[in-house]
Amino acid sequence: MARERGLYRRKDSRYWWISLVLADGRRVCQSTGCVDHADAAACAVRLKNEAIEARQQGIVGVFVWQQAVMRYLEESADKRSLRDDRDHLKRLDPYLRSLRLEAIDMTALQPFVRDRKSKDGVSNATINRALEVVRRILNVAHQDWRWLRGVPKIRMLKEPRRRVRFLRRDEADRLMATLPSHMKPIVQFALATGCRAGEIHGLEWSRVDLIRKVAWLDHGTTKSGDGRGIPLNADAQAALDSVRGKHPRWCFTFAGHRIKQSSSAWENAKARAGIEDFRFHDLRHTWASWHVQSGTSLPELMELGGWKSYEMVLRYAHLAPEKFGAVASRIERQPLVGPTGELRGRNVASVATFPLRSIN
Repeated sequence: MARERGLYRRKDSRYWWISLVLADGRRVCQSTGCVDHADAAACAVRLKNEAIEARQQGIVGVFVWQQAVMRYLEESADKRSLRDDRDHLKRLDPYLRSLRLEAIDMTALQPFVRDRKSKDGVSNATINRALEVVRRILNVAHQDWRWLRGVPKIRMLKEPRRRVRFLRRDEADRLMATLPSHMKPIVQFALATGCRAGEIHGLEWSRVDLIRKVAWLDHGTTKSGDGRGIPLNADAQAALDSVRGKHPRWCFTFAGHRIKQSSSAWENAKARAGIEDFRFHDLRHTWASWHVQSGTSLPELMELGGWKSYEMVLRYAHLAPEKFGAVASRIERQPLVGPTGELRGRNVASVATFPLRSIN
């Protein structure tokens, strides 16, 4: 009965041990790590208080990572990126499988991060995608399932900013000239609308109105899951006109079948055009870059492209520095010196008396 009352000593250990059934239903039988009885008693009191607080907050039971993963996968059956999540979770399993959820923090994740870097040689970006899944599951466990009192901070690793890869106009023309006939309309439509590969391959004629010059993507067919309207400029209309009547349902097809992904024809065309380090998705970057260079504002681009975060379009801001020309001219003091060396210009008076040596 001594064990049921709480603290006890074991012959094989110098520490006090604890055996309790806590208020939240947990059965705890473990070492306190304390040699002094008073310290061990304080440890027991802390566990009891935490259990009472958990019960008051509606936290039910004690759960380990494996249980959370199973529930997450069950509830995410329709998630578009579930395949990627499964891959990350498979790699995380040896490190987190039996850990209690409240014990999962950056310290617990450090062996995973270290091994992925040293043994697998993956980038910080790849590791961050796995850490994002961990953070997502812990947040759901706290907010929706009431399995956690709080969520530890899962810190993302620093990722270097990647350059935006886009085509110049002449490169795009060269690529178009080397594409097979069934791919030219697809690439032309991508460059004209900024649509992603999956959005283009899944476009149906029932979602196109050539009279109103619009197309629309239904909810669940985009990366964000939200629907989006697509204004059709002349290039996009020409791409659709070239394939009209070839299939009753799908806009872009090959040999009577819907095209579901880029083929070797895409790679071969790039090679013939001398285009390197360029993915199909970079056509979207090209579309966005051309827009910014042509004067489209970032808020307009964000709405056109269906981005959820303003940060996603900031990557294109540097491509149009000329739009700040008027702002930069506000502090002009030129022309300061004429052809014969005399001071001239609108700020001559201020320049003549300005202590130039004070400029750092």
